[in-house]
Amino acid sequence: MAVLPPFNFLTLHYAYFIATPLICSAIFWGSATPARSIAYVDALFMCVSAMTGAGLNTVDLSKLNSFQQSILFALLLLGHGIMISITVLFVRRNAFQSKFKHIVDERKRRSASSTENSSQIARLEPINENRVEEHEQSLKSGEFVLDKSKITVAARVTAAEANASSSDEDQIHWIDDDQVTLGHLKNRHQHHHRVFPMVGVGARMDLNNHPRDVAPPSPQREEEEDNMPALKGILKGTQKYFASKGLISRNSQFHGLTPEEREKLGGVEYRAVSFLLVIVTLYWVVFVICGIVGMGTWVAVNHSEKARENGLSPFWTGAFFAVSAFVNSGMSLLDANMVAFQRSAYPLLTMSFLILAGNTLYPCFLRFIIWVMKCVLPNSPSWATWRVTLDFILDHPRRVYTNLFPRRHTWFLLATIIIFNAIDWAAFEVLAIGNQEIESLPTAYRVLDGLFQASAVRAGGFYVVTIADLRQGLLVLYVLMMYVSAYPVLLTMRTTNVYEERSLGIFAHEPTDGEEESRTQPNLVIQLIRHRMLGRRDGSSPEASRSYFVHQQLRSQLSHDLWWIALAVFLISVAESDHFSKQPVAFSTFNIIFEIVSAYGCVGVSVGYPGSNASFCGAWHPISKLILAAVTLRGRHRGLPVAIDRAVMLPSESLEWAEEEDAAMRREQSRAWGAEKMPIGSV
Repeated sequence: MAVLPPFNFLTLHYAYFIATPLICSAIFWGSATPARSIAYVDALFMCVSAMTGAGLNTVDLSKLNSFQQSILFALLLLGHGIMISITVLFVRRNAFQSKFKHIVDERKRRSASSTENSSQIARLEPINENRVEEHEQSLKSGEFVLDKSKITVAARVTAAEANASSSDEDQIHWIDDDQVTLGHLKNRHQHHHRVFPMVGVGARMDLNNHPRDVAPPSPQREEEEDNMPALKGILKGTQKYFASKGLISRNSQFHGLTPEEREKLGGVEYRAVSFLLVIVTLYWVVFVICGIVGMGTWVAVNHSEKARENGLSPFWTGAFFAVSAFVNSGMSLLDANMVAFQRSAYPLLTMSFLILAGNTLYPCFLRFIIWVMKCVLPNSPSWATWRVTLDFILDHPRRVYTNLFPRRHTWFLLATIIIFNAIDWAAFEVLAIGNQEIESLPTAYRVLDGLFQASAVRAGGFYVVTIADLRQGLLVLYVLMMYVSAYPVLLTMRTTNVYEERSLGIFAHEPTDGEEESRTQPNLVIQLIRHRMLGRRDGSSPEASRSYFVHQQLRSQLSHDLWWIALAVFLISVAESDHFSKQPVAFSTFNIIFEIVSAYGCVGVSVGYPGSNASFCGAWHPISKLILAAVTLRGRHRGLPVAIDRAVMLPSESLEWAEEEDAAMRREQSRAWGAEKMPIGSV
């Protein structure tokens, strides 16, 4: 168990992205014409590149037969993040349905058992004349009066078994041996750490799940919060969605709910997941179909000769362009990629829009669609349920979906994407001065090409000009932009995680006295760096915790990414030493770094190789191609949520239990913070 990875969303994701390319690569390699004209390593790399959206190609796509191109086309769709999220929504909806069915069946069983027990009690317990009136009153109120002396031996055995079970529970016999709750973390320090934790970058390995079948603690009502000034203005009630005295804290955590109110919350979440399943599916299908029809028709009507020069069907060429843009792959059946259309406005604008809609701005587009639907919804009682559902999705998006964020975070994501694209666009126009290929373009198309390249360089993978001919400074900027391509969505996804504290240990671990005494205070220089440069502050306010969380995630992601990239650069540089000796310019270390970062960011932009239409990695040794395939596989998974993310977990009592416990931890933290900030003499 210490070697095998746990069974969760990340494990299944890795298994899916490893097994599918392996199976398809065998078919891809076996269907080559003529037979074995493509090495199996190239077949495997092409399938992994298409599945992960990396977009790099070790062979010319135009030389593949139609069946091989169709395999890549299918892998582009199967590996798309929106397609996978649809599957997650489908599974979670079915899980909600199964849970509700179980609740109904359990109630029926209890009702039948209660009726049977009442009949047995009526037969076993003699009712004398003095107790007739007492029994009549109890039956009217729906209760039964039991004589304590009449309790069977069976009941005592049941009580003994319950006590034994409770005793066993105190020994922490969890199903998942490495998963410990917050309450026991202070007393338990012996954890089983897996070789492959699969909990996500920055996540606490000992907090990645919850014990099963544990009833939530008794609800803490709002009366407890009245004397806590630190929480006033942060908490709000649930009356907008269902009648309850429960509370909602930051990151959409519901707490203080009774079991019946939890069932109502589950009903609201179920409707939200079902609605999103339909909306996201329509979003994906409509964009794919419209893109295929639009680009395919345009290429067939306007520039069919460019497709036929490569021995391709014009409509099929345009359709492949559209799907590759929407999934942000960058694969192109044309050897010249988008350079063939650098003076055509329609494909440049259409492809730019598909690139943004399929990845970087997908959360913004989806939230905008749902907001518009809410605005046009009739304000009548018959639509009240739909209005509650839309309100719940917009107010608490991360409880139901991974790539849907609250309003403030969505605006932040939009602003970040605009700023990054503006920097790339301006750099393209300025650093292209003196480049004859770009300056030969008319001014309007030069500006349009710069806009397209800015949209494609961070995720799209296409290129409208020859990358190797660009200025060195612009290439360095592209390396940085490809590296940070996943960061805006990644950090937004993790900062809005419902189980932020539990998954990342912000409030989770409170050190014991021994741990506190063993800690040494940092020196003055370290304190200044933490407080001034990193923004960390003493105290335990929510703002300080959130700031610490962002910095923690950023540092964890940077350190995790850099050692992967550094190791890949070292290994590939060693493997390609003979090529470097023969062609030091083509096989320069910078070109290798550029290719690796493009693969890790799942971008697909390449400096190319002289005399070849394939990516630069096409000229590498087989071992280097396998290393790069592993890099693309790891890079595809860096933007995923941690395993404990509510939007990828199935509904269970353990989640409810964890939510109530997290609320208790926040109350303790806020109470301590409020006491520290309370003015002297106020007590």
